Amino acid sequence: MTKSSGEGRFELANGPANLHDAIDRWGPDLNLWPDLMLVRRAREALLADRSFRNYRDRAVAEAARLTRAAGLIDRRIAESGSVERITKKLLEATGSRVVHWRRRFAALAAVLVLSAALGSAFAELMPDKADQTRIDVVQLDTLVFGPSEADF
Repeated sequence: MTKSSGEGRFELANGPANLHDAIDRWGPDLNLWPDLMLVRRAREALLADRSFRNYRDRAVAEAARLTRAAGLIDRRIAESGSVERITKKLLEATGSRVVHWRRRFAALAAVLVLSAALGSAFAELMPDKADQTRIDVVQLDTLVFGPSEADF
């Protein structure tokens, strides 16, 4: 959370400055708050401070009103069919086609088979590089064999 200091600078704050800011930031449901110590302080303040209790009750009422209003708006949008109309007009305007996933998967499989066939043919045409000399490095550990066995 950032708090403005007044001169156009922003100072970083780790959490809300007080319990009122915490309600504004995380909502009136204390079970959804991430900071358990702040939840404990808020529960104590709910019992001890009437102004904080009134502030939280107003926040609960506002959240309930907003939930009811959002549900009403969602129902009106669903009943009017505006989403379907907008989708239909948008598809007509852009001229988009229906995606055939079977064809796309078949094309992908064909590309994989073709690339495997070309890779096999290329491997058959290229000569083997088996005539390279092999270098083996052996390192003896003096702790295992001792200094006398390694001729030190």
